[in-house]
Amino acid sequence: MTLDESVEGLEELESNNITAYIDGQLHKDLSKLGEIRVDFVTNQMGQSGYMVTIGKPGSGCEGCSCG
Repeated sequence: MTLDESVEGLEELESNNITAYIDGQLHKDLSKLGEIRVDFVTNQMGQSGYMVTIGKPGSGCEGCSCG
């Protein structure tokens, strides 16, 4: 979302000192799966961006490479 987009009708979501806005029904549905976290990350190649995760890292990921 850009800074000039309307947030009317969206719910504020705050995580790690980052404020984001999300559709109310989507927020409700995702919250059932666990905590919603928003992080600003930089990968090994120097690329940066926001990452949204739900629940604890690695939860339900048996046998895969998620953190």
